[in-house]
Amino acid sequence: MERYIEDAWALYNHAVGELEDWRRSRGSILLRDAAEKAWGAVTQGANELLESQGRVVPSGTNERRDGIRALERGDRRIRSLGLYRQFATAELILHRDCFYDGQCPPELVADFVSDDVREYLGDISGVGNGRT
Repeated sequence: MERYIEDAWALYNHAVGELEDWRRSRGSILLRDAAEKAWGAVTQGANELLESQGRVVPSGTNERRDGIRALERGDRRIRSLGLYRQFATAELILHRDCFYDGQCPPELVADFVSDDVREYLGDISGVGNGRT
């Protein structure tokens, strides 16, 4: 079961590494790649969350989003973490705007990768371990 969260943390670590490379070179492709690795970490975290709660792991973003929303409707402690909002925000900022559209405000992306994704994965790890 922990395969997804392990993948999520590995992708997160790659995103942080690419972010550090971007800080040295300021190459826009590195920033976009960091954003996409961070988005991959978010999706793998969502897979972990869904599987840890006995849900089928979906193959698409819409199904992941719907699954997280369903979990929040049924579990107050999960809802209190705001995981649905975090997932949807990561999709918009990291995946759609930055990676696909090239709209990557550097400080927003850097903060999101460094802080928000790490917090999201930590929250999901806590849910899986019953610590919320």
